[in-house]
Amino acid sequence: MSQSNQLTRREFLKLAGVTAAAATIGMPFLSSCASAPSAPVKIGVLLPYSDIYAGLGESITAAMEMAVEEAGGSAGGRKITFIKEDEGATVDPAVQKAKKLVEQDEVAFVTGIVSSGVLAGLRDYFHNNKKLLICSNAGANALSRAAKTPYIWRTSFTNWMPNWPVGTWAAKTVGKKAFLSVPDYGAGNDTIASFKNSFEAAGGTIMQIQKTPFPNMGDPAPFITEIQKAAPDFLYCFYSGGAAVTFLKAWGQFGLAGKIPLLGSGFMVEEDVMPALGETALGVKTGLHWAYGLENDENKKFKDAYKKKTGKDANVFAVAGYDTGKLIVEMLNKLNGDTSNVDKLIETMSAISFKSPRGAFALDKNSQAPKQKIYLREVKKGADGIHNVVVADLGDIVDPGDNSKG
Repeated sequence: MSQSNQLTRREFLKLAGVTAAAATIGMPFLSSCASAPSAPVKIGVLLPYSDIYAGLGESITAAMEMAVEEAGGSAGGRKITFIKEDEGATVDPAVQKAKKLVEQDEVAFVTGIVSSGVLAGLRDYFHNNKKLLICSNAGANALSRAAKTPYIWRTSFTNWMPNWPVGTWAAKTVGKKAFLSVPDYGAGNDTIASFKNSFEAAGGTIMQIQKTPFPNMGDPAPFITEIQKAAPDFLYCFYSGGAAVTFLKAWGQFGLAGKIPLLGSGFMVEEDVMPALGETALGVKTGLHWAYGLENDENKKFKDAYKKKTGKDANVFAVAGYDTGKLIVEMLNKLNGDTSNVDKLIETMSAISFKSPRGAFALDKNSQAPKQKIYLREVKKGADGIHNVVVADLGDIVDPGDNSKG
């Protein structure tokens, strides 16, 4: 392991905002997952199917399965079999589930992970055992920087990506005095660092940073009152799933929707929570690598297919699942189904590109995350309901691979 990767477990969990201690890391296992080419390829899926992020896990899973179904259920001459485990919301159970998938089920590799904290807690297990993890959501910046390992790649984003370009845009377009509100864990801390870096460089000032309890915020009223009293030019937030609904409903009940401009990373008003938010979300502007209203052929086909499969509107988590499924299919096809060599899996995966609902999809070898456009979106009401519409292209964004930009 290189010097840059020699982090203690305590240092890394602190870096990612995790307080729980992960389970004991075992020695590299000796059993081989290199099944005969004709046998089904087993892929471990570790996503939340309970607790605060259950809806996100369901979206990712459904779209990933959809991508594999579109390929006929197989790739590289082998049927694809998913073995699913519940990630939950905390580190220790997730580590045990990962160990079960790798050591008992003998999967070829693992995909999934929604929580940045869980991803941080799993890092050493996958690194030490030289097992591939294709992360389909969690954006912890450290995994593309000081704690990078060749065995963890992302099909989603880093937490830096949706926030940094919005900081520059906000200072030039919205106002110079911002109030930040985030949950008190890894993704919230990453949001603060990235937005603060670009916003202050563009002449902005952070009036106050508010951190709310995670995973359960509790009564949001005191937090909303604190923001109201500060009277910022705008509020910048990161919340997701049930926490986003709790926060934004209170925002509307206090009469602040439409009065204080509300900006943030796109998860706060993503399509998975839009039915619960309704008109409270109107006018909210966010940065993200996909929007429901993004106009390209792949996105139209994807939205139609996802709606037919699930009965629900597509969301960015489903996009990540779909692209993960497509990446897996392409990788297996290029390797003729041979999953015996993890280095070949990584080498092949890193060279794949295709057209995605988000636009062009390709992976950056330095950050081991996608290189992709970030769009400024606004929630608007149209003929097809309330959705995110692209109002500006903030450019091609690639994580810097270090902390120089937050």
